[in-house]
Amino acid sequence: MTTYIPSLPRATTALLETAPDTLRLATCPLCHTTHASLTEEALQAGADWRCLRCGQQWDAGRLAAVVAYAAWAAEHESVDRQRRSRSAVRPH
Repeated sequence: MTTYIPSLPRATTALLETAPDTLRLATCPLCHTTHASLTEEALQAGADWRCLRCGQQWDAGRLAAVVAYAAWAAEHESVDRQRRSRSAVRPH
C-alpha cells in the first residue's frame, strides 16, 4: 500500500510506503542492509541495532530524523528545480 501525500514529492512518499499485511524488517538507511530479525514494530517499542555492514547505530528517533531530512531535501530540490526552469525561460 502506497501512502500518497500531495505536498510531498514522489521520492519522499516512497520512504513512507507501508505494507500492512507483511512483516517489515528494519533496514539501514545508509547501506540498505535489512536486519535479519528486528521488526519496525520492535523499533517503535524502543529497540535499536547496529548495522552489521556499515556499523551505524540506529533507533526509531534516528530513523525518523533520516526520513525528515529526506523530506526536507526533496522539497528543496523541487524548489531549486522550479527556480532553474523559470530562470531558463527568462531572457537575459
